Amino acid sequence: MRIAVIDDSSAQREQLSGYIKEYYSGNPIYRQVDLFENGEQFMECWRPGAYDLLFIDIFLDGINGLEIAEKVRNSDADCLMVFTTNSSDFAVRGFELRVSDYLVKPFSYEKFKDTLKYCERSMRSHARYIEVKESRTMIKIRLDDIIFTDYFNHYIQIHTKTRTIRSYMKFETFSPYLLCYPQFLCCYRNCIVNMDRVISLEKNDFIMDTDERVPITRKNRQEIHQRYADYQFLRLSGGV
Repeated sequence: MRIAVIDDSSAQREQLSGYIKEYYSGNPIYRQVDLFENGEQFMECWRPGAYDLLFIDIFLDGINGLEIAEKVRNSDADCLMVFTTNSSDFAVRGFELRVSDYLVKPFSYEKFKDTLKYCERSMRSHARYIEVKESRTMIKIRLDDIIFTDYFNHYIQIHTKTRTIRSYMKFETFSPYLLCYPQFLCCYRNCIVNMDRVISLEKNDFIMDTDERVPITRKNRQEIHQRYADYQFLRLSGGV
């Protein structure tokens, strides 16, 4: 999650930064938030795809929050935006720009948390990639490129056709980022398979389009076979 805060109040920037860090404390997928004190400073850094979520103060000197939102939306259809403001008078324009929510100042951490949870759900319903930290670098991985993931020596291993990305985190932390999508299935202990990349199913293994074999746990073998059959039916019927 890449987040920017644009607000001319240093106290407001620090409050939002603190809320974000508290919300994502202990989560290795979180990326450091960027703070901007005016619209001009932000627009110098802006490029399509640079951020997943923006918190924008409407009443800024120079380029105001509405102008920022218009410029962002004209170049990036997916970036989520939340207006932070003293008034909700701009609700209609916010709707036109597909702003996700309003935070009317002053707002509590609980209200902020509800807004961020809503934004995360919205991202997951539309996103076609995930981000993980490999060493000190954030890596963006397309969902379609993931063949399967497993867990070894405290590292999540994300296997693609060209390479394996290793990220230091618990399986319980990582797994929700994939299992919220219908094509991903936990088929073995700490192992997730992308059913879109399966070319055949054997009794004890999925055969992937890279000729790799991904094991199926004996304990839940029948259920996993049924989940795969159900997913294939949905694909053929256009349900996913």
